[in-house]
Amino acid sequence: MITINFKPRGRSINNLPDSLELDLATTTESLYTRIANHTSLSRNRLRLTKASDRTVLVTKTEDGKFLTLKETGLREGSHVFVKDLGVQIAWRTVFLIEYLGPLLIHPLFLFYLRPLIYSSSQLNRLAYFHGQLDPFDARSLPPPTTTQYIICLLVVLHFIKREYETLFVHRFSASTMPAFNIFKNSAHYWILSGFNLAYFLYMPRDSATITGWWPQALDPETNPTVLYLAIGLWLFSEVSNYHSHVTLRDLRPADGSTRRQIPQGYGFDLVTCPNYLFESLAWLAITILSGGNFAALLFLVVAIGQMALWAKKKEDRYRKEFGSAYKKKSAMFPGLW
Repeated sequence: MITINFKPRGRSINNLPDSLELDLATTTESLYTRIANHTSLSRNRLRLTKASDRTVLVTKTEDGKFLTLKETGLREGSHVFVKDLGVQIAWRTVFLIEYLGPLLIHPLFLFYLRPLIYSSSQLNRLAYFHGQLDPFDARSLPPPTTTQYIICLLVVLHFIKREYETLFVHRFSASTMPAFNIFKNSAHYWILSGFNLAYFLYMPRDSATITGWWPQALDPETNPTVLYLAIGLWLFSEVSNYHSHVTLRDLRPADGSTRRQIPQGYGFDLVTCPNYLFESLAWLAITILSGGNFAALLFLVVAIGQMALWAKKKEDRYRKEFGSAYKKKSAMFPGLW
């Protein structure tokens, strides 16, 4: 038996014991559970750190085996800092909420809010009516174009796929995150791909090419070739993106281990993060269908920029972790990045 001493790090923690007598064969997971029981805090709110070297006490090895106190290097009289991370929310729940925003916003705008929003807007092509449209009479607005219906369908299908992957495909290395972060994480989806895209994509219009710079010959509303090629690009990208996610899922053992493997096969032999590459191509297809709409372009640029940073970080991590065993390749775009 050894005695381990505890001190709060940051905010004070009610009922945190000054010390506990523990067997060296006790697992660190059991230690977390005992501290949670003493403090009446959720296990996921706690982070235990060794005072000697400031390293976090992890609960499992890369192979999924539970670590014991002896294996962590703790000994008689060791001090451990206990930090309350605040209210937590499951990562899976975070993703479900994030994707729910645009999944509901797009059909809501197209099918229910058009007569209420655009009749008085100074930003759409019907502004010259100067409020003569009846905001409660959908017949006073021209119906959505075929392209607008298709864009809405593809966006909804994209986020249904995201929700399905969250529930049945993805495996998360961390169980929870601070609950407050859900507002920051959701802003990208609810605002940028939700309200931003929906407001500007479903405005009353006769043609997709109202941006002033998109070639009329490439208008998907009047050029079936462009329409079908864009839909084909979207379908190819979504299926390929799903395949990439399944490949990554299969590399992460279901037993909770953190052991990493080098992803290989379709897409991964070309770039480090083909899932980001195919995601970018899917939103490029939406941008083409929108006739180069500036809201779609904004979302495309922001999304590509963020994914490019993530891809570069993953590329660097693979190189550091696997060394020469990891074949050098582009992070996201072949030969470019």
